[in-house]
Amino acid sequence: MDLQFVKRNTRITTPLDRAKAQAALLTLRREWEVAAEGESLVNISASVGLMLLDVATKLGMTPEEQKVVLGARLYQEAFKKTQKT
Repeated sequence: MDLQFVKRNTRITTPLDRAKAQAALLTLRREWEVAAEGESLVNISASVGLMLLDVATKLGMTPEEQKVVLGARLYQEAFKKTQKT
């Protein structure tokens, strides 16, 4: 199974503490499990770039912060890909 999954509408606007970061990653894992339809996430083939964008989004990073973390090229490529789905 090959998945492309980003939820751009989930934003956390306050700085994250450790508990909030854990909760954000837990939510992301659960969303991926639903998208994987019961298949083990270990066996899922997915875009690393889109996954990094998912993580940055769940951690509440602004688009500007995402560009810094991902690099401008990866950010632009991943963002364009999410607009097509």
